[in-house]
Amino acid sequence: MRTFYIFKIKEEYARLTKNNPYHLFKMLSYIYNIDRGEIARGADLFYKMVERIGAKELDIKIFKKYQDNYFYTKFKNIHQVNNIYKKEESKLVVHKHFLLLKSTVIRPIFLEDLKEYPNLFLCDFENKDYFWLEKITTNL
Repeated sequence: MRTFYIFKIKEEYARLTKNNPYHLFKMLSYIYNIDRGEIARGADLFYKMVERIGAKELDIKIFKKYQDNYFYTKFKNIHQVNNIYKKEESKLVVHKHFLLLKSTVIRPIFLEDLKEYPNLFLCDFENKDYFWLEKITTNL
């Protein structure tokens, strides 16, 4: 199962790192792995780079799209798809400053819903994988 953190990067940082996302990943990885004593510094850096996601609007939009889907369930800000035919188990947790996506497939169904949002950057810190969302969704 892969775990992706999805961030909406501020426009100025997105322009600087669009063609070379390695540095953006390293900064976010540094914040993810920061020592407890430096949390304030990490939070300050995080809020300088990351925009708020319209969490309530996104939550409602996803619910309206999938509410009649047999494989879909929702509880508070957690959306899940358990499609037994495609062998997909995906869970999207909507937070104010990031999204958490856990999935058993390479291209979870929720990525299609997120591609309209600009400057979304996905990080899998455990597997050291990262990419801009719009670069991969063109083939979905």
